[in-house]
Amino acid sequence: MESATQLCNAFEGIASSSTSASNKVRYEVFINHRGVDTKHTLATSIYNALNGIGLKVFLDEKELELGDFITAEIEEAMRTSLIHIAIFSPRYAESPWCLAELSYMLKTGTTIIPVFYDVEPSDLRYLKKGPFGAAFAEYEKKNRYTTKLEEWKEALSNISLRHGQVLKGKSDDEGKLCDEGKLLKSIVNCVMKHIKIEVQLEVAKYPMGLDEAVGAFESTFDSSQKIQIVGIVGMGGSGKTTLAREIYNRKSSLIDKSSFLFEVRDAENKNELCTRQKKLMQDISGVTSQFDNVEEGKIILKRHLRFLQVFLVLDDVDSLHQLDALLPGIDSLGQGSLIIVTSCELGILKSWGISSIYQIKGLNPRHAKELLCWHSFLQSSPPVEFEDLVKKFVHHCNGLPLSLRVFGGLLYKKPKEYWNSQLKKISRILPHDIKETLKISFNALDKEEQEIFLDIACFFRGEEKNLAIEVWDGSGWCGVHSWEVLENKCLVEGDECNKIKMHDQLRDLGREIAKEWSPHRIWSTEQIKDIQKQAMERVILIRGISAATYDFYRVCSPHHGTPFEECMEIVRDCFTKCKSLTPSILVVKSHYFTEKCATLFPALLWLRWSNMPETALPSWLMLKNLRVLELPHYGHFKELWNDTDPPLELRELNIENALSFLKFPGSIGCLKHLKKISVAEPMRDILMDSLPEGFCLLESLEHLQLSGFDELTSLPREFGLLTNLRHLDLSDCRKLRMLPDSFKQLINLQYINLRVCKELTLTSENNYILENMTKLETLNFSGCKKVENLPRDITKQLSLRYLYAGGTGLRELPSNIGELSKLEVLEIGSYQLKTLSESMGKSDIDSGD
Repeated sequence: MESATQLCNAFEGIASSSTSASNKVRYEVFINHRGVDTKHTLATSIYNALNGIGLKVFLDEKELELGDFITAEIEEAMRTSLIHIAIFSPRYAESPWCLAELSYMLKTGTTIIPVFYDVEPSDLRYLKKGPFGAAFAEYEKKNRYTTKLEEWKEALSNISLRHGQVLKGKSDDEGKLCDEGKLLKSIVNCVMKHIKIEVQLEVAKYPMGLDEAVGAFESTFDSSQKIQIVGIVGMGGSGKTTLAREIYNRKSSLIDKSSFLFEVRDAENKNELCTRQKKLMQDISGVTSQFDNVEEGKIILKRHLRFLQVFLVLDDVDSLHQLDALLPGIDSLGQGSLIIVTSCELGILKSWGISSIYQIKGLNPRHAKELLCWHSFLQSSPPVEFEDLVKKFVHHCNGLPLSLRVFGGLLYKKPKEYWNSQLKKISRILPHDIKETLKISFNALDKEEQEIFLDIACFFRGEEKNLAIEVWDGSGWCGVHSWEVLENKCLVEGDECNKIKMHDQLRDLGREIAKEWSPHRIWSTEQIKDIQKQAMERVILIRGISAATYDFYRVCSPHHGTPFEECMEIVRDCFTKCKSLTPSILVVKSHYFTEKCATLFPALLWLRWSNMPETALPSWLMLKNLRVLELPHYGHFKELWNDTDPPLELRELNIENALSFLKFPGSIGCLKHLKKISVAEPMRDILMDSLPEGFCLLESLEHLQLSGFDELTSLPREFGLLTNLRHLDLSDCRKLRMLPDSFKQLINLQYINLRVCKELTLTSENNYILENMTKLETLNFSGCKKVENLPRDITKQLSLRYLYAGGTGLRELPSNIGELSKLEVLEIGSYQLKTLSESMGKSDIDSGD
């Protein structure tokens, strides 16, 4: 082990600010302490408490491996930690290691939380007496660390003036334990207020040339400006969003208030732009604001952003109106703020006054070659016999990452003959015509894969992948296989939330093709006039419509004063020569939907009906083939369908903000294929106090969310028959008293959320609810005030990763809870809980960094 003098010298030359480089954070918290005073008492308790809520904490002997170079390890931990905790105890100043660490911690500029353990803050300031004075007198007497003493004294004086936590020792051990428990809670709360857990955005599977691009981008900064506003401009598919994501990942941890707004261009109307404003407000202030229009949003944003240091990314902007709405009062932001705007439109950024602009040029030949090869051969260079072909494709793709990815997917595992045939096609296309280039990949798909590609471009981008697959399967297509083909060809991808992503250029390509395709897909009301013209000449087929009927009214109305009923007749006449393709899709974004429109869709597969004004689904709707039913946004229905004609093919039922939902139909047990029921974000008016017994016959049900059923007091006795259930969310069912004995039969459950079930109790009879479960990953009892003990067999849940038990009545924890080897997050909060298990914080617990 190195001497303290060597340690002090090793700390020389360290940069005074941790913000000068974008280092990867290895630890959230570093604990500076004197081992002989606190190692086995307070320091370990703080370590365990913070570790228990999922933070990565450095406490030297717990983190250093035998043989490690201690100085480098400690320096790295301090340099990369987001919070420092310094525990000042009576013998603290006797350690030059502690003092050198403290001095370095101050140089990093990172938040320091002082803890005064059996010492006063004044002991650090006045070094003529007391334990700190005695230690410094000994250094001076022995003429040791003479070049460091003044620096250490200044560091101690600086810290003594900061607000900290104080713990006084007591002769009564029980009293001391009580004080320490309060101190631990206070420290945890203080850390959570300061710390910002870094969320890394997904960037790219093969991030070629990103380091160089980031460096070139940063060269556009004007150091004289207190607010940096930088534009990233380039054609679609050139890597603007990828670069913005990478910069955000590197810099967001350095600025406390940050937000990334994706695909701003998709905010095509004021309601969607208003939603973006609310998202920005939530990210920056943590406040969920309620405003009804863009102008009001601008006023509120301007007030909240004033004087704040923020980091904002507005991705894919294509109008001045969007910039005005999302960046009001830009001049009043705090010093050090950074704004990045990506766009295909250089003129828009210049018109708005953005002078610092980085024009993305695409990949250089070396990086382009590597990217194409990774997608084509799963390696960075080609086989020798493909070398010349790769060079030619790289030339034609002109450094455009999207083209390189798509062609790499197209050519994956293909012979040279296929490469040559595709090269002939791409050679006939102008270098700048990206859509024609990408169309080669579309033409290489079979008919079914093409149909699904167009469905995604027109209807399913941003939707859950499972929902889309149910619709495709109902169309007689093999949804899973076709999805895999499109994904392997880099034409689509799924995000971390299982939602469908498609690049803007590919979406636009798909929609251009769809305009000339039969059957027709209508995603915009502006298409109605084109359909009208075509319907006059021939019978046309319609795959689906996704639009608001109110917008049909706006488009078709020859005069603003035309009554709505007459305009709907115009819409109806528009489709008199149209035939609905069986099966079909209908996404209705308004309550203006009548029987005259519905008769065009005799075999619906997917129905999303916003603001449904009926008290139940009307009898004129054809539900026989329905696969997905969604009723979002403040429906006034009391029940769903007529029991005499249930949708027997239904796979998903999604309801949001139901105002007066009373009951599930008695026939719901007949839906043998139903996989998902989600009733989310109700308005506290659901009066349902029980579920029908038929609920237990849903043998295919995998996902059940009944959030906010205030009057639900119990589950059916045979609830355990739902053996395929994997996801169960009964959060905010505030009157739910107990779980049935059959609950333990739900052996496939992976997720259980019982948050704020305030009346829920686990009696000795039903405390075995986990007895037969082996796959559970998440268990949430937060806010269950009457839960005094965790379920028996909790420590046998070897797959458990997240356990939430804050705001409960827990009296004790299982003694072996630390043996849950996969546990990443453990949240505990109970006034009844006096001690933590000694097994917590052992090396076999993953701290979840």
